[in-house]
Amino acid sequence: MRWERCGEPREPQRQTCKVCGAADKFDFHVPDDLWAAIVPPPYRNRVVCLYCFDEFAAERGVDYSRAVAELCFAGRKASFVFEARFAKNL
Repeated sequence: MRWERCGEPREPQRQTCKVCGAADKFDFHVPDDLWAAIVPPPYRNRVVCLYCFDEFAAERGVDYSRAVAELCFAGRKASFVFEARFAKNL
């Protein structure tokens, strides 16, 4: 899980989402079976940003709202781990 490395500020990984090309800003983790149900095969072993993951989930009608417990942002000057306190399927 990539977000486990979030403890210390570091240089951005400069990874980009392989779906939309945007910089990967947040690390998140979902169980493998949920990832496989949501992400199309061409992208399953690639970087997918949270926005594109959400779009794929909406297209497939899959509720992942309770599967993401933490989001991690690792910037150049600070790192943050955000804990989900409330989740709602829309």
